[in-house]
Amino acid sequence: MNRLIDMFSSHFLRRLESLSVQSRQEFRTLRKGDRLASISGSSIEFADYRKYLPGDDVRHIDWNIYGRTERLFRKTFKEDIDISTHILIDASRSMLYPRGEGKFDFARKLALALSYACLTAHSDVRVAAFSEAENLRDGEGADRRLGTPFLSRRSGIFAISEYLEGVIPGGKTDFGGDLQRYLGRAGGRRGVIIIISDFLFEVEEARRGLNLLRFRNFDVKAVQVLGPGEFDPFRDLSSAELIDVETGSRKQISVTPGLRRGYARGLKEHLGSLRDFCRANRIIYSLARTDSDFESFVLRRLTRIGVIK
Repeated sequence: MNRLIDMFSSHFLRRLESLSVQSRQEFRTLRKGDRLASISGSSIEFADYRKYLPGDDVRHIDWNIYGRTERLFRKTFKEDIDISTHILIDASRSMLYPRGEGKFDFARKLALALSYACLTAHSDVRVAAFSEAENLRDGEGADRRLGTPFLSRRSGIFAISEYLEGVIPGGKTDFGGDLQRYLGRAGGRRGVIIIISDFLFEVEEARRGLNLLRFRNFDVKAVQVLGPGEFDPFRDLSSAELIDVETGSRKQISVTPGLRRGYARGLKEHLGSLRDFCRANRIIYSLARTDSDFESFVLRRLTRIGVIK
C-alpha cells in the first residue's frame, strides 16, 4: 500500500479525478475550493429565488417581484466553497475477521480512494482510525487515533497512504466514545464525515454514535464492510467454538439447521435496523462485501447513492 499506483489502476484513478465527495448540507469554510453550492452570498452568479425570511439581508430582496406580486423574495447566489471531509475507519480487532476475507484491507482501500477524490477536487480531507486499542501506535509511539492533519493538495495522498499502512487493528470498539474523542480533536471543523466499519456491535450503540454526529451538524455517510463468511459462518459445520475476537470469550455450540436459520435471521435484522435508521435520519448508508468488485462498488454504487458524484 506504499505506492498508490500499486493499489489502483490508472483508469480507476482517472475516474476518481472526475469525482468529489458529495454533501447534502451547505458549509462555509475559510478557504474556497473548486465546487459550487447554492448559498447566500455576494458573488455575481445568480442561483435562484427563495421566500424572504425575517433576518435575511434586505439588500438581496428582488423589488421587481415585490412590485408585481406584493410578496417578498430574495436572491441567492452561487459561491465557491470548500467542504472538509473526515474519513473515519474502524480499526478494532473485528476488522481482521473472518481471516483471509480482507475486511480491513477493503476498508482502507476505500478510505484511500475517497481521499484521492477529495484531494483532486482540492477539498480538505482528514483520515483517522478509531479503536479502544492502546497499542494503536506507530513505530515512534505516536497515537494513530489522532489521524492525519487536514490535507488539500494531491500530494497528500502519499501521507494518507502511509498513515493507513501503519494502522494495525486491535482492541474493542467503543463507537460513541471513539467518535466523541475524535470530535474533541477535530477542532469544531464541520463538513462531511464518512464512517467505514463492520458495525458489528449493538445497533443502539451505532445509533448513539451516529446521532452524535448528526447533532453536531455533520453530513454523515456510513459504509458497512463485511466478508462473505459472515453471512453463513456455519456452512459445512456440525459443531463450533465461538470466540469473541474483541473480548476473547469462548463458547462451544452445536450447529443445527435451526441455529443457522436463527443466525441468518439475526444478521438480517441487524443489517435492516442499521439501514432503516440511516434512511430515517438522512444518513447515506451502503453495505460493501469484500468479495464484490472494488472499483465497481466505488464508481457505481457510491455514485448512485450520493457518497460521491
